[in-house]
Amino acid sequence: KHHAVQDESVILDSATSLNDLLKADEKNWDLGTEACKSLANVLRTASVRTPLGEANIIESLSTLLQTTSGQQTDFRLQSLRVLGNLCFDNVSNRKRVKEAGIIPMVATWFETERTDLIRTICGFYLNSSMDYAPIQIEIAECGAADNLLKLVKYDEEDDGTITMTIKVLDSLASEDTARKVIAKPSTVKIYLDTLEDLYKSGEYTDDLDNLENLVDTLLQIIMDDDNLQNEIIDLGKLNFLLDFLENTDLLISDKEEKERLEEVRKTVSKIAIYATSTDSKMDELYDDQEVLSRFLNMASSENEVVHQCAAYALGNLARSDQHCIELVEKYNLSKLLLDLYQNTENATFQYAILGCLKHLCLPVPNKAKIGQDDCIRILTPALDESKDMLKRNQFLTIGIIKLLCAGNYENAVKIIQENAFTSVVAFIKRVDDVAAKSEATRVLTNLIKTIWVEKDNLDIRNQVIEAHIIEPIIELIRTSTHPVLKNDGIMALTLIFSDPESKSILDKALPLVIADPPVIDINESVQNEDEPQQAPQKPELRSFLQVLVDNICSEKTDMPVQIKCNMCVLLIKIITAANSVEGHENIITSIRSLALERLESVEEDNEELYKYSHALAKALSQ
Repeated sequence: KHHAVQDESVILDSATSLNDLLKADEKNWDLGTEACKSLANVLRTASVRTPLGEANIIESLSTLLQTTSGQQTDFRLQSLRVLGNLCFDNVSNRKRVKEAGIIPMVATWFETERTDLIRTICGFYLNSSMDYAPIQIEIAECGAADNLLKLVKYDEEDDGTITMTIKVLDSLASEDTARKVIAKPSTVKIYLDTLEDLYKSGEYTDDLDNLENLVDTLLQIIMDDDNLQNEIIDLGKLNFLLDFLENTDLLISDKEEKERLEEVRKTVSKIAIYATSTDSKMDELYDDQEVLSRFLNMASSENEVVHQCAAYALGNLARSDQHCIELVEKYNLSKLLLDLYQNTENATFQYAILGCLKHLCLPVPNKAKIGQDDCIRILTPALDESKDMLKRNQFLTIGIIKLLCAGNYENAVKIIQENAFTSVVAFIKRVDDVAAKSEATRVLTNLIKTIWVEKDNLDIRNQVIEAHIIEPIIELIRTSTHPVLKNDGIMALTLIFSDPESKSILDKALPLVIADPPVIDINESVQNEDEPQQAPQKPELRSFLQVLVDNICSEKTDMPVQIKCNMCVLLIKIITAANSVEGHENIITSIRSLALERLESVEEDNEELYKYSHALAKALSQ
């Protein structure tokens, strides 16, 4: 109790002194300094901060400070202690400081020779700007931030000034408007130099606060800015960042410190990855043999942060066909990535690996090599139902399998023989997402195109039919609303029915054309979790043949003529096939009853379509 009474008398005495000082024409600054000194000490007690703020002490100090000159350094310093303590954890006082115009006024005091004043300015800016955007923005815009940036360096003798400065700047970096002011090439240089000096001193584990704030600020300012990402490369600092990742001392015994350093390394890794991500530096980095070899070596590192960084960076460099081909042929990158994929449980990292593999699968020459690396066997388990919560990973996996079997016979055979296609077919039946369904069906259409183009492979073709690959393709054509996808399916089926030699295959394939469509439970409305606003798609109740005939004959569809013509060709091939194999006359009857009359009403002036629809009608009339 005695303590509180003492505080109150100190507050009263100090407030009286400051009021007298305000009124006096000839000011006794020393008395003011003493008053502020006592006040600042009392303000270490949280409960007095709000009442003092409400007693207009902030406005009084602002008025006094405006009349000071460089001669009154001690008064300025003690006033800032009062203001800084008033702002500690106190939003209403921060607001008063902002409104009293103190932030820009103090920015003009950086010229002083006195380091203790500089330190106090930094402390005041720190307390007033913490979690308070209006002051963060003002520090940036009034020029104070530039003065703070000049203070950032590594100094083992730091009296607290640098640590506080780095903290203030880190809080500025978390605010959009303030960040834009400090996000410039000179800042990137200051921060990288400071980090490198700190790293080389070997003392960084004793300086984790600064280390955390330095890397965090650097990441924040380069994250959305290609030019600043390029600056890291232009300053020649990429190797330093990678040294930091590979060589930082993780033999710290203290568990908490170890975890903090691990987070710092993850942030440094992100900075390095951003530095390798711009289009304008892709060739320069790739052509730098030292950089490329370094990333390839890092990719085999035991250390998780190191090999993940390498995989992301190599993914950034693998964005042109020429790079992709060389990375696979010369550097065996696909094998490296597949090894990493198998050795991690981290789904986000797997996603990054899959993204890079997908780029590598695009150039035709890579398909064979990546297939030989056992890619299909390694990736297919991602399509299991147990992995359905990782939709993005499944989608990339499907995309990779689709690319690998496009035009590559060995891979197509692998997909059949390693049973990968059964996972794809099960996936198609199971998922509701239209994009995923169609991407997966394209695996099957690619498979058919690739296998049917080869000769003398009846046994593989038989395996395709017996694997129930045709049914999902018929389903795609029947239900899809995307003409391009429909057309994909039509071209695949046309290949199957164009081969009169393989009667055994046609005999199995023909009944599928008139099979009943899968039963749909109308009550079960399909909702796509990602897009809850969409009304559920109306189920398609027409049969496969009905849909084809409607698409060909209806004036109203937005189906391109070229695709309508392809549909006619498919039906002609089906009729020819049905004629060549005994016991399938009912198919021709079905098509005739659905289509003949309607085909005759296609106008001759629709030249291209008429040619095909006429040929189809003729085939039906024979």
